[in-house]
Amino acid sequence: MSIKFFKSLAVMSCVAVLAGCGAGGGAALLAGVGSGGTGLVAGTITGFGSVIIDGTHYPDTTASYDVTGDASTAQAISRTQVGIGARAEVDTDASGNATAVHIIPEVIGVVSAISAPTNSFTVAGTRVVVNASDPTLPITVYDGYTQFSDIQVNDRIEVYGLPKTDAVGPYVAATRIELKPGVCTGGCPVRVSGTVSNAQAGSFSLGGLTVNYGAATTITPAGQSLANGERVSVFSKSPLSGTTMNADAIAIRKLSSLVSGVGTLRLSGEIDNYVSNSSFSVHGVSVNAATATLSPTSLNLANDVEVIVAGSFDPATNVLTATSVSQYNSDTIQAELHGTISNFVSAANFQVRGVLVDAGSAIFTPAGKSSADLQNNVYVEIHGKVSNNIVIASTVDIQSVQSASEGSVGDLQGVVSNFSAVTNTFTLTLDNENGSQIQAVLGAKPFYVGGTSAALQNGAYVSLNAALVGSQWQVSTVTFMLAPTPSGEGGGVQNMGREMEGTINSLSGSTFSLNGITVDFSNAAISGGQPANGLQVQVYGTMNGMGSAAILTASKLEIDN
Repeated sequence: MSIKFFKSLAVMSCVAVLAGCGAGGGAALLAGVGSGGTGLVAGTITGFGSVIIDGTHYPDTTASYDVTGDASTAQAISRTQVGIGARAEVDTDASGNATAVHIIPEVIGVVSAISAPTNSFTVAGTRVVVNASDPTLPITVYDGYTQFSDIQVNDRIEVYGLPKTDAVGPYVAATRIELKPGVCTGGCPVRVSGTVSNAQAGSFSLGGLTVNYGAATTITPAGQSLANGERVSVFSKSPLSGTTMNADAIAIRKLSSLVSGVGTLRLSGEIDNYVSNSSFSVHGVSVNAATATLSPTSLNLANDVEVIVAGSFDPATNVLTATSVSQYNSDTIQAELHGTISNFVSAANFQVRGVLVDAGSAIFTPAGKSSADLQNNVYVEIHGKVSNNIVIASTVDIQSVQSASEGSVGDLQGVVSNFSAVTNTFTLTLDNENGSQIQAVLGAKPFYVGGTSAALQNGAYVSLNAALVGSQWQVSTVTFMLAPTPSGEGGGVQNMGREMEGTINSLSGSTFSLNGITVDFSNAAISGGQPANGLQVQVYGTMNGMGSAAILTASKLEIDN
């Protein structure tokens, strides 16, 4: 997953209000899950404000986040480290609030082959197919690349996606692809997922891979044995040896093992084992849809059809008694972002919740608002479509930070004043043309980037990741930044502090690409290591030019190595 410089989970202890968390209220807020009992949601992240799974909001103000990626066990992360297109399993409470969000990639490894005609490539022995236009599947999102053609043989990548099968065999329909560093301390781990076949003592097959395991291999859940037909994820600290993988850890992936009693379940995936409209499976879960409502009513269920199924789930029998079955349609499930603007370059290049946005052709509300009102710290609600590595906004609703609803999450930049070490409260004068102010309080375990708690004092220029609780913004992360300086004579040149952050790609000599902008670091001070494709970076500097001609001349690079 894409690490955006928040290296420790900071859980905010605040109360989620159902109409808050940037969800905008409305009856569809918690459709299908969370009424009267605890539940589980398994699907693709399509937005933030709440965590939004396949178009449905789950307020996440108090939720913990973790990822099982290039490590054998789940590791705590911040919500800011999660990107659109990631696959997630979400625990919900009786009100439909997310209590825990588990991020789960399918494969991590090195690209060995690319087939442009079939929009596919092979990584760690796994065939991966990308999707740019088919509305019956999630559109593939890229991080570190701008499009499919940027992927190169020997790139190390992480893939999120849906397990599927066609006439060629099993593959992953990619929902998100991230470029990863090609050099790792202690070696680069490998992760592969698939369905077990040819199971025998000490080995089994995953597609064309042979997986070896032994007494030192950790198998979870504990006490379960491997069998043909089980869906698993396999982790190895060592690279593949041809088509052989030596497993350090194996996770048997059963949704029934994630819940302890009857509750709600909402999941998206491909139908298999189809018998009738009343009997089929999705992701290994048996579905009884005898009384379910179909959407659209003309929906023809069959093997390989991508659906969203919701209802009551009994883990003891592994049966989901469905109340609704909907055809997946990425034309109607829009990308959705609620939060403050950061890394603003132009109306066609800025970020919300770490997601790159192009609002150059968007419709703006309320009346009188336009692209001229966009700048850092402006609170927005964005709806649009994913296109490669960016959300193309169709609508942008501009709001003031002061009018944000309870539970709203923002990345707020400005200058600290009125700091009290006794109450851990302070005022932040926002870095925008109005110089408006918000009141902030440190959360229970704030994390500091670019400095220590001692540096949080009056006059410090910072970026806060915070959630609105009552009248205060509760801070989970404080990032210390270079103070901005006024635009140069004639405009177009300015020091915006931490101008941009993201994944390095297209490195060539003393330049690289970052969020579609060329960065020139020929005279930059560099800390944390040397630039390399796939590494995360914070860039400080001056922006010259606009649009596609913009060049960020870096004075400082901070590499997250």
